[in-house]
Parts: sequence; C-alpha cells; structure tokens
Amino acid sequence: MQTLHFDFAELDTEPEVVVLFKLLSTFGPLPDILIKHVDDANASELLSDLWQAVKENNVEGGFADWTEDVFPNLTDDAKRLILSMTNLDPASRATMSEAVKDSYWGEEE
Repeated sequence: MQTLHFDFAELDTEPEVVVLFKLLSTFGPLPDILIKHVDDANASELLSDLWQAVKENNVEGGFADWTEDVFPNLTDDAKRLILSMTNLDPASRATMSEAVKDSYWGEEE
C-alpha cells in the first residue's frame, strides 16, 4: 500500500492547515455547531474556508465510504467506533468513557 507523506518544508502553508483540510475532507461535513464551539473568529473563518475548498475541489474519500475491500482490517464495528470518536460535532462526539466501553472491544457493559 502506498501512502502520501507531505514534505511540510516545501508547502506554502502551515502544516496545521493541511491537517485540518485532511480531517475535514475525511470526516466532514463541517457542522455549524463546531464553528460555534471554536468561538474564535479567525479559526472559524479558516475552518469555513477549508470546508469550502473541500466542496469546490470535490474531494472524495470520506471515511464513512471506506470499505473492508480496500482496508481489510476496518470492520464495521471499528469504523463505527472511529466515526463516533471523530464526529465533528463536539456534543455528539464519543467521550473517552464511551469509547473504552464500546462493544468494539468485545466486552459488554
């Protein structure tokens, strides 16, 4: 499997912006509640601009669409747990307690 590793020294932007773009393109869409939660005008504008770039460039490959055919170790339970922990809505995101008690780990509560 080939992976892409950015040479951040060669980029015209900060590495954090690249990471945010990848997170939004993988786990988006960007919910309004996240903008409100950030509560910072500059950060909110950056997130909005990055989400607009994701939409304008038709970036595909959202995590929800990943399949076991391509990623054999990504079971439905693993994907469900990862999506719950990476939910961009802070109020809907799994807490650490919820994550460690998740049925994915093979133990009932």
